[in-house]
Order: sequence, then structure tokens, then C-alpha cells
Amino acid sequence: MSKRTAIIDIGSNSARMAVFEKSSRFGFHLITETKSRVRIGEGAYEFGGVLQDAALDRAFKTLQEFKNIIQSLKCSKVLCVATSALRDAPNASAFIKKVHTRLGIHIKVIEGKKEAYYGAVGAINYLQHLDDALTVDIGGGSTELAKIENGVIVDTLSLDIGTVRLKELFFDKKKTLEETRHFIETELSRIPSHFFSATLIGIGGTLRSLSKILMEKTAYPLKTVHGYTYELAPHALFINAIVTSDVLSLKNLGVRKDRYDTMREGCIIFQSLVQKFDAKKVITSGAGVREGAYLCDLLRSFHHTFPSDFKLSLRSLKDRFSIMEKEDFYLMQLTLSLFQALKPLHLVEDRYQFELKTAAQLHSIGIKLGFYQNQLHGFYFILNSLNYGFSHEEKMVIAMLIKLQNNKLPTPQDLSPYESLLPNLQTLTWLSFLLALAKAIYTDLSPTKMAFSYQNHTLTIYTQRSLFLAKEQIKQLVKPTSFAIVIKDLE
Repeated sequence: MSKRTAIIDIGSNSARMAVFEKSSRFGFHLITETKSRVRIGEGAYEFGGVLQDAALDRAFKTLQEFKNIIQSLKCSKVLCVATSALRDAPNASAFIKKVHTRLGIHIKVIEGKKEAYYGAVGAINYLQHLDDALTVDIGGGSTELAKIENGVIVDTLSLDIGTVRLKELFFDKKKTLEETRHFIETELSRIPSHFFSATLIGIGGTLRSLSKILMEKTAYPLKTVHGYTYELAPHALFINAIVTSDVLSLKNLGVRKDRYDTMREGCIIFQSLVQKFDAKKVITSGAGVREGAYLCDLLRSFHHTFPSDFKLSLRSLKDRFSIMEKEDFYLMQLTLSLFQALKPLHLVEDRYQFELKTAAQLHSIGIKLGFYQNQLHGFYFILNSLNYGFSHEEKMVIAMLIKLQNNKLPTPQDLSPYESLLPNLQTLTWLSFLLALAKAIYTDLSPTKMAFSYQNHTLTIYTQRSLFLAKEQIKQLVKPTSFAIVIKDLE
């Protein structure tokens, strides 16, 4: 597959381009993302879907500059998909031909079900495993749904309701909310009962914007919208306040200026879906059609799904920033062995082994930026880049373990900014100590056969080497509780 691939998504409201760079077989990362609110669907819904000249001109100029970026970044592959506006437009073919002839970009107009599929592919590969959920992608001209069961996409559906469509047909014409809701509910009546789910996956600009507003409103400790999860009940009145607000009042509700003309429209669609499904929870996905289109190309021989044990962000960070991956793998094994050996002492739940082993694999990535303060560098790397395949809680624990990987124990002050996403102090203390102890034992970076046992308040390390440097490092460690550490020959 091409090293750099540009993915362009032409929607009714915006045209977006993402450029991905491969780093290994399945590893890749985003190197740039560009967006323009071309509003290609503007004015079309009043004229039978016919795209207006001004909108087409904006779209062409945007694609022209996208092409400049593609050439500058030396992308060897370009995938361009168009959704509702071009799908519905009688004059779309002339625009597509012009773009292909003058820019060399081939626009593939995808059906609504394919659009829903792409969005769901992005979500299931970028989020944690989804047992039962429904992806909801509210666009300018349509809304796409995909039902997921046991991590598999089982059905898709496209509905002819979108933010721009509602704006032009109802809000601009000053029609009542009751008329708008009736129109939406008529379209929602097409949804088969097997689509129903209590968990919704929010895709697209409207639902990401809503999540950002809720994060700000609740003083959420992280800025990453991907993976943000919330219960619907506490926010139902607030969502309704957006729906019933006038444009001038949206600012007071935290809505950004560039969303004034579509936020109410998107929220009323979302509100109607929530009520129809009696949904309880929303998981926000930062991945959508662009990511799905890229993954369908990348994973075309693997049923468009990563292997079950693959974590995209973990692989990407290791590809780009790991300076000693083999050594880190051994450290991970050592850390997990210590976790098992000291289980009678630390009493930490087994589920935290996942965060512990991930932190061990990534503990040195900050060195790539600079050796001094590398723990802090690593902390910010994790906090801002370990997004895909990890919950916010998991990411926060991993980041904190990397920040605290020294001979000191964490304090309540260390935890306070992120307390809502972290386990109790005792759990974090033991996890950070286990990582610090493994690093101390492995000071000489020379893998060797080891065994551990814990009896009578003593951890015995059986080894074939003297571990001279390790003994010094172990003495400097601050233990969470009083116990002895003894090193003996394995023989």
C-alpha cells in the first residue's frame, strides 16, 4: 500500500481531507487534516437537489487547493468519496467530470449504505470492542446508521434527514418544531427494530461538537473528544435547550460560531433518534467516513478489521518513537511477572495488567524528544496520542504510570487534575512501583532467565546474573509497604 494516502470526503456541509502515512504493516498515523465548509448542498434542497453554481465553485476551488497539499506531501494515492449532496444531484456528473479532467481527482459517489458502512468501519477499528451499538452519523443531507453486534457490522441504513436539508426546508422557512419533528419521525419510521440499541456511537461534526460542549460544561479533565463517553439522561434538558434556542442564544450554550447554522438542526435529529431508541449512552468517535475509507483499503484482505489483539495507537507510537522495542518487550514480561508474584501483597485487580503492560512497552518513548524530563515527555505523548483502541480511563492510567516511573510514590496532588479518570491512590501506587521495580531489575538491559517468589514478607528474585547495578537501584526505591527484596542465584 502507498506510504502516504490522501482521503477526501465531500459532504453536503464540508469537504475534508486527511493524509495518512504508513509506518508498518498495520501501523499508520495522521499527518495532516484540512477542512473547508464549502456547503456544496447549499440551496440544492429547494431545487430538487440541483447543485448551485456558487456552491460548485467553492467546492472546485477547495479541491484545487487540496490537490496542492497532495502534491506537496507527495501522496502516492488519493481516494475521494462524495456523499449525499452529489448522490442526490441531477447535475453531479458534470462537476465530477470537470474535477477529473482539470485536477486528476476521481470522485466516487457512494450510496448511503456504503457511507454508513465506512463510518462504522472507522468506529469499530478506532474504538474499544463494541458488543452492541448503533453508529449515528448526522451529515448535511442525510443521516447514516450502522448496527454493530459483537464487533461486527450487521446492517446499515441511510435516512434522508440532515442538518442542511432541515435548515433549508424548515428552519429558514420559520416552520414550527412540531412540523420539523413530524418530518423527522416520518423518516425514522423506516428504521427496522433490529437497529435499536441503548448505546449510540456518535460520528460526524454535530455529535463531536456536542461532545466538546458537554466536556467543557462538565469540566472534563481531558481534551480528546474521541472516546468521550456520557450518559444521556443528565444532558437531556441541555440538548433540548439547544434545539429550542434561537441562533443568537447559541453562544451562551457553548456552541461555536461556525456551528450556529447547523447545530439546532443536528441536535433535533439526534434528540429524535435518542427518543426512538430509548438510548442511554453515547460513545463519541473521532473516526468516520475518511478513516473508514482508508481502512477498507488498508485492510481489504482482512475483512476491514484489525486483528483482535492489535492496538493502532500503540503500534503507531512504537513505530515512530520507540528506541529499544525488544528491551521494552522484555520489561513488559518482567513487570507482569512481578505483578503475579506480589499479588498477595498489592491486591490490585487483574484488569489493570493491561494498563501496566502497555505502560511498560511505552515507558521510554519520551526519550525520543529528550532524555531529561523524558517521563513528562512520555506523559504528554500518551495523553495526546494514545487515542485509538483505548478508553479515556485506560489512557489516563498509562500516562500517569509513565509520568510516575521513578523512585517516588504518587501523591494525591499528582492525581487531582485527573482524579475522575483514575483508580484509587493505593492501586496507582502499586502499579507505578511495579513498573519502577521492573526497571530497576533490568538496569543493565540484558535479558536473562528470572523467577520470582513471595513468602514471609520477602520477594525473592532468582537469577543467573549478579545484578550489581540492579541492587543499587532497588535500594533507592520507595516501597508502598514494608517487605524485603532478596536476589539469589537461580542454580
